[in-house]
Amino acid sequence: MPDNDIVELFAIEAIKSLKHRYIRAMITADWALFEDCLTTDVKTQYSDGAYTFSDRESVVKFLRSTHDPAGTSALGYWHVTMPEISLTGEDEADGTWAMYHFFLDRSHNRQLEMFAYYHDRYRRENGHWKICETGYTRVLEQQLDRNTVSGYEVLIP
Repeated sequence: MPDNDIVELFAIEAIKSLKHRYIRAMITADWALFEDCLTTDVKTQYSDGAYTFSDRESVVKFLRSTHDPAGTSALGYWHVTMPEISLTGEDEADGTWAMYHFFLDRSHNRQLEMFAYYHDRYRRENGHWKICETGYTRVLEQQLDRNTVSGYEVLIP
């Protein structure tokens, strides 16, 4: 295998690890880690473009105010898989990920589940890959009012 192929494989693995940290940071509300995954000029388009931001500070503020279990009634879980990553330059790459998202609004006992595709752009800065653009397009969404279904209980460790 030529040396260039090995360099590309290492870059792709680093980008996969980056996306996994990004997801873990959202689930655990580790906003310092989350912030470290993004460039300062990151552009986002969440919920098919309904929530659009053009800098890291705004993205972190939005997610803290809507998804932090310490300050909201929200519980969220994301799972990304099936990455398709292409290097587009020495320090740039594009990626597409399948995403499953589970969201629970505990105050209203409402549940949302979604399947979508994330579309990302990555940039290497000072030797570290960061997300410089991200957003997703929904394929399927379903909602459930848990008040109408008996037998559901949320257990939080």
